Amino acid sequence: MPRMRTIRVLLAGLLLAAAAPVAHAQGGATDSVLVRVQRLASTGNAAAGRALADSVLGAAKEGSPAYVDALFARASIAESADTARKDYLRIAVDYSISPRAEDSLLRLAQMEIARGDRVAAKQYLERLALEHPGGASRAQSAYWLGRVLLDEGALVPACASLAEAKARVAPSDVELANQITYYSRACVAVQRAADSARADSIDKVMKVAKADSIARADSIVKAETIAKKKAKVLPKKDAKAPLEKEAPKAAAPKTKGPGWSAQVAAYDSPENAQRLAKKLSDRGYEARVTNEKPFRVRVGRYARRAEAVDLVAKLKDAKITAIVVEAEKP
Repeated sequence: MPRMRTIRVLLAGLLLAAAAPVAHAQGGATDSVLVRVQRLASTGNAAAGRALADSVLGAAKEGSPAYVDALFARASIAESADTARKDYLRIAVDYSISPRAEDSLLRLAQMEIARGDRVAAKQYLERLALEHPGGASRAQSAYWLGRVLLDEGALVPACASLAEAKARVAPSDVELANQITYYSRACVAVQRAADSARADSIDKVMKVAKADSIARADSIVKAETIAKKKAKVLPKKDAKAPLEKEAPKAAAPKTKGPGWSAQVAAYDSPENAQRLAKKLSDRGYEARVTNEKPFRVRVGRYARRAEAVDLVAKLKDAKITAIVVEAEKP
């Protein structure tokens, strides 16, 4: 299996191929900006291409299709990986309902693979699969996830991901189909082992389930017996004893003005936003969803921007992508 260095070489070629057509290019004036920027870069005039992208960003309304396309164009010919990552990240987080968000997530994943951060790469690829299940880049994301899992030695999920990539790849994309076939060679032995073990596995699962149900029944009977004994021992006055009032919780400190927050994502659907907010809340973060479309998932509300910056750094350590934004009014 090729080492991670091979992946870095492949990805470097991807990032340098700025003049190549983008997967989700759409007709119209906004796309002409991307085409012109990439054409300038392909002729050795990348500085002029970046200047063109900057001029469009200055003239277009923030968040408009033209604005997001200019961000994407600037990222595609950025001087450094860090600069490109910032623009792709902004599209993926703040404009996640844009047509460019899908390509941005894929490129962010590829950049993390290039620098050897498999955990971050998997997060971007899994988010891409969740938010764009029927997207045009689905075959590519499944392929790259399969390669990352192969490098980690996780053969079974890797083979499942490569099988999905094979099922989704377009007949015209011969190069990607060949790459999927090449890396799927390691899955032949996995499939044989799975076929031979399937019958035994079913039998084992049934035995374990039966034993578990018996153990649970015994546990319930024992618990009920113990509860009855304790009920007899307790004096009657305990049952009538008034319950202690719960101490009032301290009110959360208020900030003057809207303040600052860490924004994790923005969704077209409130259900998706609430789902992510719940996951963050389960991990101990004070997450909320804004009331208007796009429904933004935000964490914290601080009077000073520096506090929100510190939170974004902590979220990054926890492998959660976020950016600092001005909080909405309470």
